[in-house]
Amino acid sequence: EDLRRAVASLLEPGVVRRLSFEPAGCRVVQLALEKVDRQTAADLAIGLQGYVAEAIRSPHANYVLQKIIKVLTAKEAGFLVKEVSRASSDLARHEYGCRIYCRLLEHMASDPAVAKLIDDVLWETEELLRHTFGHHVVECALEHGLPRQREQIIAALRKNLLRCAWNRNAAYVVEKALLYGNVEDQTALAADLLSCGTSELAQLARSQFGSMVVRALLRLPGQIPQRVHEQLSGTSAQTQLKTTKHGRRLLEDHGLGAPSLDADSRR
Repeated sequence: EDLRRAVASLLEPGVVRRLSFEPAGCRVVQLALEKVDRQTAADLAIGLQGYVAEAIRSPHANYVLQKIIKVLTAKEAGFLVKEVSRASSDLARHEYGCRIYCRLLEHMASDPAVAKLIDDVLWETEELLRHTFGHHVVECALEHGLPRQREQIIAALRKNLLRCAWNRNAAYVVEKALLYGNVEDQTALAADLLSCGTSELAQLARSQFGSMVVRALLRLPGQIPQRVHEQLSGTSAQTQLKTTKHGRRLLEDHGLGAPSLDADSRR
């Protein structure tokens, strides 16, 4: 009965919109969206129609939009997708806007309207993957996006893979590409990185963000981890790795430099 009265109050004109932009009010709206049936949730969501772009930029209302995406289908929340599409693509680089794109990818990636929205944003992949907030969108597209979207991201990475591996934001994208790409993608990315040479690989492995990429290489199937071991087992590479805490942790965690097992002994 208390829930029924609360929902009835929320359904009054302007109430959802007003509460969504308030610190405590946004929590009330989110809770209601979780508790009510789908039709009522859709009715509540309509309260933000016409205000989606403003809500995305709000430190409070953005959470309500995320909840709407989680509990409703793309068809039920059609107004939200349309308004995001009409808004500036810069929202993918916004502190809160990137969250909305990520939720759309996680819950509605196969919807045609959402797929087009992500396709349009990924025209700026090379800028996004180096951006403080934009790289989160690219990572989500690698994990949840359509095959053509993953292919576009992999192609963008390979244009300057080493530079990406050194970048504090793009390194996360490289790591995700190595983990979520198909076998062909993994093989191509690994070959590009290993072709840079022992010295460059060692320098990468000793850095904070580059070491994440090398760890991802070491988790891949097949012969790639063995090739990483071979390149980093030399005296020069070992010396470089020991000069930073990131390099030393890599040595300790993966036994780099220890005699590696040959194919016969692994069998």
